[in-house]
Amino acid sequence: MSRVRFCTLVSGSSANSSYLEINGRGILIDAGAGIRKTEKLLSQLGSSLSRIQGIFLTHEHSDHGNGLCSITRKYRIPIMANGPTLTAVAAQYPELDTDLFRLMPTGAKAQRDDFCVTSFRCMHDSAECVGYRIDTEQGSFGVCTDLGDVSDTVVQALRKCRGIIFEANHDADMLRSGPYSYPLKQRIAGPCGHLSNLQCGQALCGLTETGIEQVFLAHLSRENNTPQVCMHTVRAVLEQQGIREGTDVKAVVAPRNEPSEMYIC
Repeated sequence: MSRVRFCTLVSGSSANSSYLEINGRGILIDAGAGIRKTEKLLSQLGSSLSRIQGIFLTHEHSDHGNGLCSITRKYRIPIMANGPTLTAVAAQYPELDTDLFRLMPTGAKAQRDDFCVTSFRCMHDSAECVGYRIDTEQGSFGVCTDLGDVSDTVVQALRKCRGIIFEANHDADMLRSGPYSYPLKQRIAGPCGHLSNLQCGQALCGLTETGIEQVFLAHLSRENNTPQVCMHTVRAVLEQQGIREGTDVKAVVAPRNEPSEMYIC
């Protein structure tokens, strides 16, 4: 039976990267931190970049791709993404070696001996943003960190996952009263922006009923959210539907600059 470890490495407005390990081999979902930080974080988990089989990109924004150049220059790790994202990444990071690019159209599968990665579309203001579902012998896991609306596609992709990394970007009141310009506030709160804590909680109500055990609340805004506000809102929404956080499902906020707790199965 395979052994799976699942966590975030970094999560927030400045850098995002998630880690899934199966029998000692790992993959990264996004590479927002540079090589030194990523090496340090993986070392804390008893892993290393030499164990990474591939980097699966959700989209081209810098907080998800700033580590690509330094990491792949040394470790030559394949970069998987759909066509529009690869095109955008190549333009944004011209020093990237495109020989490492592996085309993975949205909805396609990347199959290995002991796991299968499938991408699914997320509504976000990028070339073609996706989330990922990873199916293993020990169950399924999902990563969905940038989306302005929870579509049926997203719900179906995350159903019956054991653990998910899911966006809870902002508190709506903090965003409205915060320092951002009005156009930026509209973008963040819009259908191609980012999920609020309330939207996150509402989506989790339905997903929890499909068997999700662990949720990492991810991509928290530094200016428009706090871990305490996020947890309070998500827990309250769940409890309104009779779902007990900590009993029916465990939710934790993903730390900004260090790995989250590890979900192991």
